[in-house]
Amino acid sequence: MSKTDNFGFVKSAALTVLVDNKADLIVESSDQVKYFTDKPLLAEHGLSVLIQLDESDQKILWDAGVSKIALIENMRRMKLDNKNIKKIALSHGHSDHFAAMTDVLIGLDLLPEEKEWKAGVKEKDIEEWLVDSQIPIIAHPAAFRERWWEKDDGTMIGPFLPPPLEQWQAAGAEIVLTDEPYQLAPGCWTTGYIPRKSFETSGRSVRARYRNGSEMLLDDLEDDQAVVINVKSKGLVVLSGCAHSGIVNTIEYARNISGVARVHAVIGGYHLALAEENEINQTIAYFKEIQPHLVVPSHCTGFKAISRFEQEMPDPFIEGVVGATYLL
Repeated sequence: MSKTDNFGFVKSAALTVLVDNKADLIVESSDQVKYFTDKPLLAEHGLSVLIQLDESDQKILWDAGVSKIALIENMRRMKLDNKNIKKIALSHGHSDHFAAMTDVLIGLDLLPEEKEWKAGVKEKDIEEWLVDSQIPIIAHPAAFRERWWEKDDGTMIGPFLPPPLEQWQAAGAEIVLTDEPYQLAPGCWTTGYIPRKSFETSGRSVRARYRNGSEMLLDDLEDDQAVVINVKSKGLVVLSGCAHSGIVNTIEYARNISGVARVHAVIGGYHLALAEENEINQTIAYFKEIQPHLVVPSHCTGFKAISRFEQEMPDPFIEGVVGATYLL
């Protein structure tokens, strides 16, 4: 896809990590990263980030962790009000990214109260009133697949159940399904489907399957997407979930749809935990070429790759931990 018309920009953005694989109380804040260290926070193998644009009270939630505990508890300890969440975006349909979503929706108390209507009220007026009380969850259609795993001997393991779409709808969510870029706010978009053009392979497995009726089909994780924010005078902030499409593919597609070449920050999972040495080498070489101001590999990036980024790009590197707020 070519450049998105009227991509826009924001003057500033703040990204607060609510769920990540690591917690750390012995970290020092700086002008660009503020750490919450007042109380211990919960870490788990999952991801969730709260996005605030231009110092607005309205926030966007990106993913919801792997349990029903960490996200809600960490928000409570950090004294963050989930009532200000106005939109939600889902990176993909793996359980380490959506587990607490229902509880977030219930906490928002979206279901409308009873209302008296005058005789002769039009159906469209009622429908509009109901829609106005909902919160959109933006996801790729493939996020709601029933997933399986094929072992070497052909045995199938599963099912890995999809996100509970109907449960979310019952709690007040409007499910927005699209494989195209979607505007969350001026200057802030989801990517939709990310084309796979680079050398990257570690984020997708030939063993992954999804069930379509009685058929078991190759699951190429087409639902994987990222959030792209264009910060004025700085460049792009690329917020990935797991980057199953490849973090290089993700960044290149972000540049493509935004029309902005400069990359300011790359935050989130790079999915290099199981990558071969050559793929890690090529990925780091690419990062050195584009020279982001902040490099924050976390979640599924893996210790080996994270260590390499820290060693080879010490100035822009920041270790991802829960409770970090990146001021962009």
